[in-house]
Amino acid sequence: MYEVLIVDDHTHLVDSLAISLPWAEMGITQVYKAYSGEEALELLQYRSVDIVVTDIQMNGMTGLELIARINEKWKNTKAVIITGYDEFQYAKEALQQQVCDYLLKPVANEELEQTLRHIIDRITEEGNELLNQQKFAYRFRESLPKLRELFLSELLSGKNYPLADLRETLQHYGLPFDTERDALLLCMRVEEDFSSTDLYSLSLIEYAMFNIVEEVFSEKFNVMACKDSHDYLIFVAQPKPAAALDGGGSEAIEDLARRSQHQIKLYLKSKVSIVLSNWGGFPRDVQSMYRSALSVYTDYIGYQTESFFHVTQQKEAPDIQPLAELYRSQTFMELIDIEQWTAFENKLARIFEELERTGGGAREYGIEICVTLLQAYSYYLHKKGKRIFEVFGRDIEKMLKLDASWSIDPLKEWAFASFVQIKAYSDSRSNNIRSDLMERIRRYIQKNVKDITLQAVADHVHLHPVYVSNLFKQETGENFSNYVLRLRMERAVELLKDTDWKIIQVAHEVGYQKPQYFIKLFKSHYGMTPQEFKNR
Repeated sequence: MYEVLIVDDHTHLVDSLAISLPWAEMGITQVYKAYSGEEALELLQYRSVDIVVTDIQMNGMTGLELIARINEKWKNTKAVIITGYDEFQYAKEALQQQVCDYLLKPVANEELEQTLRHIIDRITEEGNELLNQQKFAYRFRESLPKLRELFLSELLSGKNYPLADLRETLQHYGLPFDTERDALLLCMRVEEDFSSTDLYSLSLIEYAMFNIVEEVFSEKFNVMACKDSHDYLIFVAQPKPAAALDGGGSEAIEDLARRSQHQIKLYLKSKVSIVLSNWGGFPRDVQSMYRSALSVYTDYIGYQTESFFHVTQQKEAPDIQPLAELYRSQTFMELIDIEQWTAFENKLARIFEELERTGGGAREYGIEICVTLLQAYSYYLHKKGKRIFEVFGRDIEKMLKLDASWSIDPLKEWAFASFVQIKAYSDSRSNNIRSDLMERIRRYIQKNVKDITLQAVADHVHLHPVYVSNLFKQETGENFSNYVLRLRMERAVELLKDTDWKIIQVAHEVGYQKPQYFIKLFKSHYGMTPQEFKNR
């Protein structure tokens, strides 16, 4: 959760601290290392560091200078000073820089751990204070209408919420809906031509329509509303616990819906048609009620205006129904677009579970499943600049020769086999891209090791430095800075072996302007100074 940066030009002290404290127990997930103030500032450009632990006396930039630079740019980063100098002037300047603590060497691990725990507690308190600010609460309340609309849109699309998450969302959004009580859905089609109306004015009209319906229903119903992708206004209404609905409430509900239709025409001069659904479980039946309402518009209302339709009759269930899971959000197209392979595979499994519950139907649904999968595969591969035949080879012929006599087992076998092929292509492609990218990065570092920086590498491959740093660690198991240090030390060894250059010349050639700093790094890396190595 928290990230720490340790800075000292004594590399062995940095490395020792990095492995000697129980970081995970303290809630610290990442420990970064820097061996100079300059290196620390470069790292801070790309990492969200919460706490910096630094020595005061370092070659080049001092710890106090580093903290001053941090305070200019990263005001929320906390600082701890560790030093061997017990002088009032240092302590005074540290206080001026708002340093959280000032520790004298040698520092016991327990003392540093206690200090860091206090700072983490302080950061947590500051975060809690921020969350409790009136400004945050006000902004959340301002966002509530849009959050509620988005929530209902997800229910219409068939999104399944775990019961605990659903109840928590309803509570957070201030929606007094009960998951154990029935609700009904009202679908409204606006029939005025608003094509010449500006977006702001249209938004006001729709907002007024929402308000009219909610106001009409408010005495006996809790209501949530949204606009769907077809520009229909959708309302879900659930009786309030104390509401009395005589005779099941059908007449009362129709009266409220008709009153809404009338008031919209009276006050907004707009014609609307309304379809009122049957009762259904909330939220279990919201999607089916919504689809049923849309069907009424196409099957019964058509181009008629100012219609009212209450689905009160119990229709006979048709012999065949759409595969609900096949079209439920997220669809195959949506999942493959962002390569959510686990979710894609799980959706396949749910489709065949639904198919098996229907007692068969592979002959009827086989084409539907195949076409939907082929559409997703074609879209994905064409987006990558690849032809579908290049990935599936001759197997594509089997896909295109859909056999009407298929049973569930061979259909399922084909579906999962095609999924394995497309995922294998994706994995291979990603590996090749990363491999080629890493080769370009390595070559550039080796060619420019003297003056290399993470930003320079990122600019060379046209990517963000944070991504380059993460990729480098993931692919090599080594930090970027450690890799550069190793290359520089190896280059220094070559120069010490093969030339008569002085130590200062070698230091400059491998990227260090301060010979003493180079000597410290070399000794930490090889256990001897450059001169001792040269003498051997």
